[in-house]
Amino acid sequence: MDLKPTKPLSGFIELLPAQQRCFDYCAAKMLNVLRLAGFSLLDLPAIERAEVLTDKDNWDEIETQMFLFQKGDTKMGLRYDGTVGLSRYVAGHLNDLVFPLRASQFSKRYRGERAQKGRYREFYQMDLDIMGINSLSTNYDAEIISVINDALNSVGEFIGPNVVHVGSRPFWDALFDYLELNEKQKKDIFVLIDKKDKMGDEDFALGLQDFLGDSAKENVIKSVFVDGYKNLVNKSEKLDAAIAELTDFMSVLDGMGVKNAKIDLSIARGLAYYTGLVFEFKLTNHPELGTAAGGGRYADLAGKFSKTKIIGVGAAIGFSRIFASMLENNQIDLTMFSNPVDVAVLVMGNNNVAYASCVVNDLRNAGIATVSYLDTDKKFKNQIEYANKIGARFSIIIGDDEVANNLVALKNMAAGNQENVSVTSIANKLEQYLDSLGLIDRIRKKG
Repeated sequence: MDLKPTKPLSGFIELLPAQQRCFDYCAAKMLNVLRLAGFSLLDLPAIERAEVLTDKDNWDEIETQMFLFQKGDTKMGLRYDGTVGLSRYVAGHLNDLVFPLRASQFSKRYRGERAQKGRYREFYQMDLDIMGINSLSTNYDAEIISVINDALNSVGEFIGPNVVHVGSRPFWDALFDYLELNEKQKKDIFVLIDKKDKMGDEDFALGLQDFLGDSAKENVIKSVFVDGYKNLVNKSEKLDAAIAELTDFMSVLDGMGVKNAKIDLSIARGLAYYTGLVFEFKLTNHPELGTAAGGGRYADLAGKFSKTKIIGVGAAIGFSRIFASMLENNQIDLTMFSNPVDVAVLVMGNNNVAYASCVVNDLRNAGIATVSYLDTDKKFKNQIEYANKIGARFSIIIGDDEVANNLVALKNMAAGNQENVSVTSIANKLEQYLDSLGLIDRIRKKG
């Protein structure tokens, strides 16, 4: 019989145990930052109606971009981001929610696009959104950036420092109006700006020439990437308003303690729905990862679900993009995750399982990570080899003599020494040992 393949599908992630422990540890630290900032963690459906996920009617076209399927007459798809499902959820529970609403999500997303380095078909994304009814201060945009900054800094020991680049859709809208561009030109130039980093200056200039055919207008746009907006002050009321909004916003960010932000007008993400300030986080030590997190303001994303105007600012942290990529490339030191077990309990004889189970329960209740080896017919050599392989710091050996005398044999796996300890004091004894190794705080925090 032919054996079936063991390798996962292209674009789907599998991590080894130590890698997964690191992945989960970092997720927990970041989610705790969001929790302390008042964000409610939502667990929304992974499957939505196709009409919710897209406005397009061409099933064949969108089938290549999403995982879509049909049950009976209902067309469905796996979520590709968190914003669409959240918009449906908020519109459906308007009377049950308190606004401004702070919502977070941490879940798997699915995209049918071709898998490539750093881009997966199944991936974890961490979202945070703040939504208001009819109005929402841009101070909330600053808060979103501040919280993401804190979340990334909470795992800075693994990913290093970051920089946040802040752009403005209103600035470009005002500039395009000032240059009297038509709607097609506006759209084409927005797309061009969004691709500028990957194109290079020469190709960008050629693209401007193709779309505009007006050297004066082309030079104004190119000047933004050299001199910023300083040459565009007092050109129009809309431009002045957009520039004032951006400069005031940077002051608010600074006041919130975000010292690693800078204006970058090349940021033009989310052309389909972002309408205000936009931002992207980059990891200083890992430019190869591209954007680590990004988002912006949307004026009425829930408009297709509700007549009530829901305004929001949202962002997504590319959790798998950061951590799966770095783990796969061995860019994170996994030493602290390689020994998850503090104690291995080795049982000599099936008649001693009940006694050993009481010891295991006492240790676990004390917050000490403990596993038991329950193949009691195995020789001691096999059992101690298992304790070595899982990296247990201590082994507790339980045989007939230990049970008869209410003792356990405690072996320090690194030092090699062994001692008999009363069964009633073993938990306290191990806590003292682990505390002397600086591990008791880790146990409490991870427990």
